[in-house]
Amino acid sequence: MGRRAAGIVAGVLTAALVGVGLFLDTGVSSARPKLADVGAWLASALNGEVVHANGLSGQVDGRVDLASAGGQALTVVQDGANVLVVDESTGKVSRIDPTQLEVAQTGTIGAGGMQIVMGAGKAYGIDPRGGTVQQLDPLTVDTVGAPITLKPPLGQAGIDRSGTLWVPVPEEGTLVQVAGAQKGKAVTVGEPGDPLTLTIANGVPLVTNSAAATAMVIGATGTRLQVSLPSTVTEAGRAGLRVPAVAESQVVPILAPEQGALVLVDTGSGALTTVSVKGGKLGAPQALGRRVYIADESTGKLIVYDTVAKRFEPDKVVTGKAGPLEVFVKDGLLWVNDQFSETALVIEQDGRGHRVGKYDEALGQKDTPTPLPVPSSVPTVVPPTTVPTRTTKQPTRQPTSVPTSVPTRTRTAAPTVTVTATPTRTAAQTPTATPTPTQTPTPTPTVTPDPPGTVTANSGPGWMEIVFTPSGKGDVTGYTLKGAPGGADVSPGRVRADGPFQFRVTGGSCGQEYTFRVAAQYAGGEVESAPSIPVRPCVAPGRPSGFTAKGKNHGADLTWSPPENAKDGVTYLLDGPGTHPATPDGTSAEVTGLKNGQSYTWTLRAKNEAGESQDRAEATAELRPPSAQFSNAHNDHRDTLIRSGPSAGAEAGRIPKGTYVTMTVLCQQKGAGFTDTDTGMSSDVWNKVESSHGNGWLNDVLMDTPKGGFPAAPLWECE
Repeated sequence: MGRRAAGIVAGVLTAALVGVGLFLDTGVSSARPKLADVGAWLASALNGEVVHANGLSGQVDGRVDLASAGGQALTVVQDGANVLVVDESTGKVSRIDPTQLEVAQTGTIGAGGMQIVMGAGKAYGIDPRGGTVQQLDPLTVDTVGAPITLKPPLGQAGIDRSGTLWVPVPEEGTLVQVAGAQKGKAVTVGEPGDPLTLTIANGVPLVTNSAAATAMVIGATGTRLQVSLPSTVTEAGRAGLRVPAVAESQVVPILAPEQGALVLVDTGSGALTTVSVKGGKLGAPQALGRRVYIADESTGKLIVYDTVAKRFEPDKVVTGKAGPLEVFVKDGLLWVNDQFSETALVIEQDGRGHRVGKYDEALGQKDTPTPLPVPSSVPTVVPPTTVPTRTTKQPTRQPTSVPTSVPTRTRTAAPTVTVTATPTRTAAQTPTATPTPTQTPTPTPTVTPDPPGTVTANSGPGWMEIVFTPSGKGDVTGYTLKGAPGGADVSPGRVRADGPFQFRVTGGSCGQEYTFRVAAQYAGGEVESAPSIPVRPCVAPGRPSGFTAKGKNHGADLTWSPPENAKDGVTYLLDGPGTHPATPDGTSAEVTGLKNGQSYTWTLRAKNEAGESQDRAEATAELRPPSAQFSNAHNDHRDTLIRSGPSAGAEAGRIPKGTYVTMTVLCQQKGAGFTDTDTGMSSDVWNKVESSHGNGWLNDVLMDTPKGGFPAAPLWECE
């Protein structure tokens, strides 16, 4: 029976069940199979249908026939209970009702090539070639509001955890925010024309720019973290990079397919892990748990990289033949689908997989899902053991041989015959048995070792770690590292044949990338691995530590320490009031040009060749003039008048003639010129004072304050 006929029979059966349900007052829901809470909808283009599979078993528990589908590629977009299916050739959209297992609404959002993005309960249709963005109602597939026009062509868009749509506009080098029918702020993420790709990583936008070799974590107001990718990715050109549309982990895998360079970006720390990947037509990498999965559409397999063990696992066979594969992560599971065949897989966090039989009937399915086939190719990760195997075979041959054959080989007469009559252990004890090594020539290896396998390079603050898989065969005596910078410390200097298979390089310059090779040594020489993808001995710096501001007259002295995760090669960006360097050298800066009597705040962030973080340190200083104690002066001939302002104006207090008191001087200020008739001294500097005889202003010639400057330390200017 064909799938269409089966759909009709299932529809008749469903109608009958609905009638029975109404008669028994049980409702329609009891006649419908319950879809698994953990599952996904998968397209089957050949049959013009979509199926829902249980993520924990792989069993199909729901099926919907798309009567209008014509065998063309379908795109399934799912967000919770909202499920839309797009016919990529026509732009026709069908909304699936998961409770009724039927097409609830259909509509057309435009010509073929349209994108539909859903998330946080919102949906948008994007026309990359036309440059339009249109909000959709996910329940009716109707348009909402007026479309927004951006400069085409547009990149793959995504919705963050707050429901904001982010659209790459490569021709302008920007990432544009869209909320409903409102165009929001455009964040600059490159130069006009740069290839831009977008990943929603843990609900936050991450933009990769292959031209600039950068990955940027974006916030509402701009870039929060910028990480420098290996220069290898710039060779990707306008073809750009392969990135997942959505990543549920902090680590985002980025692939330059033509160069075979896989880069794992830790969006929290900015650290990078790089490794070479060999394959044919490679798809976007997906991260799940400790593993990264890459579809090789030329072989119909999944390439699997273990990020903890730092090695490739056996490939997972999907179809075993060339063809398109859809790979995505949803609800903590990895899904792989070939919509032009019955083949689909679901893989759990621990790497276990279940095969999904898309053509199996959803109702009454009893068979257990077929386990994934075990591939014949397994990476060689164990040390060679060929030499011990040969030596153990040699003694076992002598007891089984005919005694008369021993004298002919050893060329000895009576002594040899008498020895062979005893067990083989006497041969080991008797010197005459030593000629037996002539049967196994082992002074030098007969097999040259394979080159060391997968070489993974990790970046760290001041160090680089290189992990490799050992040679698969040959008599390896040890491993050494090639490519370490001069003066750097390589630990260990030599790895033993039995491991552990890693080196740590401490030193080098953050402004330079380093590529490494691992050499397997043996008696006949050495054989080197393929080169690693380059890394730097640094990571994007975090927040500078110990940032403090000490106020002074009309300014402040700022000091700080390097970030905890970055020491050498770090430069700083200083923002805040006053006159100061925007990129200060070292770990201090002077600020001038401020008005006294106020509070000021500065922010400081760090950057280096590995990247730049928006994780800012903050420091505040109060420019409150410090008071000091001084006495009045020259009061022998007449009373000293305390003035109400910095001039010989109204009287605010009086110090009797011949009286000298200690008073508090708050600050100094320029004012009207004043000459003391008794001493002939003149000054335009006035002191703001508080005393037992009144508060106000005294000219500097009537005070015993420091002279020679304005203001005279330790006093400040009042404003």
